[in-house]
Amino acid sequence: MKKLMVLGTAKTQVPIIKFAKKRGFETIVVGWEGDYPGSKFADKAYEIDLYDKEKVLEVAITEHVDGIVTDQLDFPVPTVAYVTEKLGLPSIGYDCALKFTNKFLMRNECTKLGIKSPEYYKVSTLEEAREKCLDIGLPVIIKPTDGGGSRGISVIRNITELEDKFEPSIAFSKENCLIMEKYIQGDEYVIAGFASNYKFTNLAIGKRQFFDIPDIFIPSVTMFCSSPDNYIEEQMLKINKTLIEGFGLRFGITHCEYIVEEGTEDIYLVECAARGAATCISSHLIPLATGIDVNSLLLDVVVGDVEEIEIQNIESNVSGYLLFTLPEGFVKEIRGIDKIQSVPGVQKVYIEPIYIGMETKAITDKGHRHGPILIKGENKEQCEKTINEVKALFEIDVETSEGIKGIIW
Repeated sequence: MKKLMVLGTAKTQVPIIKFAKKRGFETIVVGWEGDYPGSKFADKAYEIDLYDKEKVLEVAITEHVDGIVTDQLDFPVPTVAYVTEKLGLPSIGYDCALKFTNKFLMRNECTKLGIKSPEYYKVSTLEEAREKCLDIGLPVIIKPTDGGGSRGISVIRNITELEDKFEPSIAFSKENCLIMEKYIQGDEYVIAGFASNYKFTNLAIGKRQFFDIPDIFIPSVTMFCSSPDNYIEEQMLKINKTLIEGFGLRFGITHCEYIVEEGTEDIYLVECAARGAATCISSHLIPLATGIDVNSLLLDVVVGDVEEIEIQNIESNVSGYLLFTLPEGFVKEIRGIDKIQSVPGVQKVYIEPIYIGMETKAITDKGHRHGPILIKGENKEQCEKTINEVKALFEIDVETSEGIKGIIW
């Protein structure tokens, strides 16, 4: 029985842990101290700071692991690369991992490859930030160079906003740096793919819909299909292949985000990641849309069973997720949660317990979303119909300071 180490024990890691056990691997998980769900599904669990590369290396040596993986989380990617490189296990390499996890390095690499990024600077002090605001011109976006999960990201429209949001944003950066970049208005897309032996295959592309909440850039719906709908999407897929192969990714699932600027239709990279995406994108939605089980491919490579995988026979379905949030207050009534599970097209409903009297908080990052509700159809029209039926059947009343309000889709 081969031993697989999984870094991260949050709920986002549960699908890869379960899948590894189903494949017959002995699973060793490493994660933060605390009661996290991933530990319950693994054969053995260690509580270690995932940024502590040397301690993770010690455990990997002690356990004689055959491979190491993480999924749906950015911050363990460099640790995985560091430890696997040290042990001579299949690895994307530490330098490559940094290109995918440090937003400043990522932007620099894109510039080398001729891929457009918004005008950007790295800053570490409020004084530097004020200066770069003037250089770029307002509005700008600030984000931690090494953050994730939409935490610490803000649009800055004036210097007062910068002064208010600088410290809360930089607090999410381990290296105490922010990247400041020109704010680009336009439609956002995501692309999922798989690299094998430095060759890359685009698998699915999706256009995002966002919650209609000022200055909150958090997706509510994304639908994926394996083929582009128009010329812009065709060009985006070409750029994505250039990027992944240009970054030198040896293997793995990828998740990249792009924005198409209004008016110019120029394509800009938002960010890219050398791991599967959360909200069940890599574990469920990509297989549903394409018929390609990327987690299975990943494990084959990670434990050294194969070096190169040729992806063929990509199916052409549409899959997607639907998420929601709730207004700030207390839950008063819940209706229809059982009914939505039988709506045609609904594949899975992942809603953590919501109960009468539960206190709800205003959304500030992706962690405040509820769901996902996963859907599949032959085309986007079928998926839209499923989404509308779910919204019509599922209702939650929240008592707020302004009266009763419902689900925010």
